[in-house]
Amino acid sequence: MVAKTAASGTSASIDGGPADNSGRRLRALPIAAALFAAVYGGTIAWLLMSDSRFAGEPVIHVALAPEAAVSSAPEDATAGAAPSGNGIAATTPEIPAINPPGPGALSAEERALFEAAQNLDKGVDEDVASEVRIVGAETVSGDEAASENGDIRSAILLPPVPDPALIETSADGPLPKIGRDGRRPSDVYARPVPPGTQADRRIALVVSGMGISESATAHAIEVLPPEVTLSFAPYGSDLQKWIERARDAGHEVLLELPMEPFGYPQNDPGPHTLLTSSGAAENISRLEWLMSRFTGYAGVMNYQGARFTTSPTSLKPVLETIAARGLLYVDNGASVRSIAPSFAREIGLPVAQANRIVDPVQNPEVIATSLDMLKEASQQSGVALGVASGFPVTVDALAQWAVSLEKQGYVLVPATALTRD
Repeated sequence: MVAKTAASGTSASIDGGPADNSGRRLRALPIAAALFAAVYGGTIAWLLMSDSRFAGEPVIHVALAPEAAVSSAPEDATAGAAPSGNGIAATTPEIPAINPPGPGALSAEERALFEAAQNLDKGVDEDVASEVRIVGAETVSGDEAASENGDIRSAILLPPVPDPALIETSADGPLPKIGRDGRRPSDVYARPVPPGTQADRRIALVVSGMGISESATAHAIEVLPPEVTLSFAPYGSDLQKWIERARDAGHEVLLELPMEPFGYPQNDPGPHTLLTSSGAAENISRLEWLMSRFTGYAGVMNYQGARFTTSPTSLKPVLETIAARGLLYVDNGASVRSIAPSFAREIGLPVAQANRIVDPVQNPEVIATSLDMLKEASQQSGVALGVASGFPVTVDALAQWAVSLEKQGYVLVPATALTRD
């Protein structure tokens, strides 16, 4: 800062003179340069060496495939990949090219680092690359990229559907049947439980209403653990495509049967509902139409039916037909008066009964309480079954809850496993 004296009009430095000011500026230059180099160099190093340059965005985890077969990745994660002979997704994901900075954008040293990073994939051994599989996609954030479950476990690969030996052709479409060799759809289409799985504190989850909303169905298939059973309504479009996609992700599936509730027809579950006012022949005809909507399901589950499941004369021929076709029955637990579980046991029909509806209302606190009660039930009896809707808020809560389940001493199993206990 400079001021003029009143007497002579000459300039004088207020802070000690021009020479002193220049000296301080010269001494500050090396310090500023060092700080700039540290910040700039640190930024470049972070971009090249950090775990994820796009923390918080969906990323795909890649791992060496184990010797055991693994299931194929979701369609959106393997778009453009050629399937191999065993149905597993293509081996090497394509690495997108990165355009190099223009001339003068980087120093010689920085450009050398950039080119080295670009060439990292060129040194991958082809034999190792052929064993690479895309094993899953998840949202991560910075250091949270590692799964809370630790290592990546190989998935169970479910057989393709339909099995021709388990199909009966009808005017309505394909119907399930017991094969000539005695194989049953309830066994062939069920997700197996790995040997050595603990026998107590087992919890099964069925997510219902699949196939109606495409976005909700895709979300459930991709987000939920493969041990969760998915139950499909008979009224969706492209149902067989969704069944195949769900099974590719490891989920076993059920068919939902609309049954007469109290208050029908004001409360109408949908076309071809099984009714107490219909005779046995009419209900069997409706049942066969419902069962012909898609193939590959291990069993059926009631949708509503508080009135139908209390009528022995109406229920008996339906359950007998289900048993004769080699299926199992899941009671969704919505009606405490249902006689379906006890009648199923009498005729030898494999059956499981839900302990509770997980989300009677779409409220996170109610869902959390229901899940806690499922854990209590599994402690008391060894097993528990919950039925939930496919609303995204429920699906997300189930997915988050399942992450810590094993650490608490519980094990998630498919619903069909409970029919074999």
